[in-house]
Amino acid sequence: MRALLLVVLFLVAFDMHAQTPLLAPYLNVLGVSAAMIGFVLGGYAISNLTGNLLAGPFLDRYPKKWFIAGGLILAGVMLIGQGIVQNTAGFFTFRLMLGFLMAFVSPACSALLGETGKTALEQGEIMGKKGLVLTSAGIVSPAVGSFLAVQFGYGQSFVILGYMMIIAGVFAWMMLPDRVEESTPSTPRMKGGGKQSLTSILENRMLYPAFLGGFAIIYAQGTIIYEVPLLIQKQGLSPAVTGILFSLKGLGALAILCQFWLHRVPVETRTFAGLGVLSLLLYALAIGLAIPIHVMMFFFGASFGMLFPAFATILTVHSPREQYGSVFSIYSAILSIGAVLSPVLAGLLGNWHHSYFIAFFVTAGVCLIGGLHRFLLSGVPR
Repeated sequence: MRALLLVVLFLVAFDMHAQTPLLAPYLNVLGVSAAMIGFVLGGYAISNLTGNLLAGPFLDRYPKKWFIAGGLILAGVMLIGQGIVQNTAGFFTFRLMLGFLMAFVSPACSALLGETGKTALEQGEIMGKKGLVLTSAGIVSPAVGSFLAVQFGYGQSFVILGYMMIIAGVFAWMMLPDRVEESTPSTPRMKGGGKQSLTSILENRMLYPAFLGGFAIIYAQGTIIYEVPLLIQKQGLSPAVTGILFSLKGLGALAILCQFWLHRVPVETRTFAGLGVLSLLLYALAIGLAIPIHVMMFFFGASFGMLFPAFATILTVHSPREQYGSVFSIYSAILSIGAVLSPVLAGLLGNWHHSYFIAFFVTAGVCLIGGLHRFLLSGVPR
């Protein structure tokens, strides 16, 4: 079942990343202003955040397969709608519904995948493979999306991607089991047993490094996504350079995710090291240190490749299986907040040095808090 889940995750990530080169140009074709394009694209993150906050209790109460398969099929319909609609209001409506639906699919996949692991080491390896699959899809799919746009046009490309999403949903419905067979779990029980409540999750101090760290790296990633293309434009370079830089970022993540021996290193150590390197890279950008941007982007990707699986492992190791749905929903909501805040603040500041400094303070602050958290709880049973 683990391999089937990874296939589903690849298809989902492939389909979502393939839309990246299509969205802004298609909205431009529809006659949407630059300001409105940003509003439409940001609306996805907001609707996704709303869905994340609502998804948790449902994911814990009902079979996660229902949300994965049903969500993918409905998301496919929304994508087809995006390709067919000929006005901004209709596109915006379909985009909002897509964001809301995917808020159920992604945490359900992560929670179900986490349930297949029996030990902390095994769960770490599973999350590493998940990161490898998602990164591979993210590297390949934008190029495929651009190819579809050239061959079939923007609207028809959305329709094709919609049918792919529906096929993935049907595959998930036919192949995934309703529940993972219970085994003796190594994960601890929270106080209060298995009650499905937000309070019991927020009271679990062992989850805080993942929640705060997830916000920090998504904030940093949002700043990079916003600022690096503008930096390339200011230097008078071709937009193709931006694509190369983000491909290098993906290759950096892939290089780390292929190092499966890292899963034997304590997850707290990986978290501290990854956040430390990320903070130093952001500081180097903020002060304008003479390091080639290509090298910087590769190491940014390597940091993300180390941190995302580490945070997912923290969530599965330090929370009970019956709350995986709620835990990953809260985690996804926190990531969405970081994704919304970082480009907004970067845009308001207007000076890339300032925005990089803020991203540095966020990541370095979380790194220090994480170190203090580990010291204070070093005697707490895991």
